[in-house]
Amino acid sequence: MKAKTILIAYEDDHWSRSLSTFFHGMGYKVETAKVMSEMIRRIRKGNVQVILIDDEIEGVKACDVVPLLKNINPRIQIIVISSEESLGLVKRLRGAGIFYQAMKPVDLGEVKAAVACAFEKIQREGTKEGFFSFFTPELAPA
Repeated sequence: MKAKTILIAYEDDHWSRSLSTFFHGMGYKVETAKVMSEMIRRIRKGNVQVILIDDEIEGVKACDVVPLLKNINPRIQIIVISSEESLGLVKRLRGAGIFYQAMKPVDLGEVKAAVACAFEKIQREGTKEGFFSFFTPELAPA
C-alpha cells in the first residue's frame, strides 16, 4: 500500500513544523514546502495525495494556486487554511476544487478530521477505477 503523504505548504516555519510533527506522529508521511516552486516540484513527483496550504504563499492567494495544482494532479485533495471569511473567496476556492477550507486559528481536531476524510475519499475513488470497478453500485436504468 502506498504511504499516506501530506504536503504542508506554509511559509510560517513555526506552523509548518507544528503541523508536520502533529501529522507525522499520527503515522502520515509529511513533506513541507515554503515556496511555490518546491510545492509544484513535490506534487509533480506524484507522491503527495493531500495538501494543507496556507491562504497565501509568496504573495499568491490560494484560490489562484489551486487550479494550477489540480491541473498537475486532478486527484489531489487540497485543504486550505484561511484567515479570510468572505463569501467571494469561499466560492472561488470551492469552484477551484478544494476539498475543505479550515479557518484560522487552526483547530487541529478539525484539520485532523478533514485529512482523514480526504484520504478516505482518495481510497473510495481509487477503488472505483481499479480492477473490480464493475462492483461499484450504480443506478439501474428504469
